[in-house]
Amino acid sequence: MTLTVINAGNILARTVLQRVAPLFQSIRLCDYRPYRESMYKLSEKLEEKKVSLERVMVTNTPSLQRAIEGSEKVLYFTHDYFALAPDKNLMIQATAELTKKLGVKQTICVCPIEFDHYSELKESPFEMRQMAESNALQYNPSLTLLKSNLMYGENSYMMRFLVQQMLTGRVMYPRLRSCNNQKYYPVHINDVVDCILHVLQNDKIEGFSYAIKGKKAMTFDSILDLIANHCGQLNYKKFSYGYIGTTIEKFFIGRTHDKNFMKLLQWHEIEPQNYMNNWNYLEKFNIAENYNIKDTYPESKANLDWYVRPYLYQYKHIVLD
Repeated sequence: MTLTVINAGNILARTVLQRVAPLFQSIRLCDYRPYRESMYKLSEKLEEKKVSLERVMVTNTPSLQRAIEGSEKVLYFTHDYFALAPDKNLMIQATAELTKKLGVKQTICVCPIEFDHYSELKESPFEMRQMAESNALQYNPSLTLLKSNLMYGENSYMMRFLVQQMLTGRVMYPRLRSCNNQKYYPVHINDVVDCILHVLQNDKIEGFSYAIKGKKAMTFDSILDLIANHCGQLNYKKFSYGYIGTTIEKFFIGRTHDKNFMKLLQWHEIEPQNYMNNWNYLEKFNIAENYNIKDTYPESKANLDWYVRPYLYQYKHIVLD
């Protein structure tokens, strides 16, 4: 059986693939940059599991169609590029249309909120994203959509960056007066992986959109307090703001990872999203939430070795490896 993974380069996709590889005879690793460092490292790990691998570059709709053809299952992830890459909202719609057209047996789209592109325009990024996801479900009614909340854990994305920043004595965001309007439901990345594996092994789960979220509601201020205690930085609110060169970055690089994190926060404060009412996949299918955010970030117990890479300057690059 062949599994095609669209946007296999991001951290969540790589974590999932190391666990699902034994279920498939062959896997196509599709990405806008399939020859980035992390993809080579992933290939080495998967080859140890005796899986046939193929790396495929996906840059447009024809290349996406070629990547999907002949696959029994397609696992789509929102890519982790924010400049010089295909539009995220268009890509999920194209994937839905093509998997329906090509008769793929199972299509799963995993869209973490921290990988969404948060616009600098006046138009709401939430409306554009929701429209794209709704269209995807219409184009392919058997598609399963999984929308994870902020992920935490050693191999997470935004939360990992926050810990790295806190350990270096910086705050990545401008001095917002507060970040208390939005309620987040942080979930461990391994619990998200458990949900994805559950869908992959249950063909009858189809045609719905689910959230993957933890039980505990937290504001971003409370998340920062928790991470500050974990890093032993009790006076973090006095830190200098560690973000420079907005105009220069726009010209030479475009949107960067840390800038998108900042925009995520700002948009959620402007237009708080009701993540409470979404169907939670963990609860719907009685999957245990095996991790607790307070246990994951105990007071003054940060392991510096865990947070060496990616280096902080890499969050200002297009590829985060």
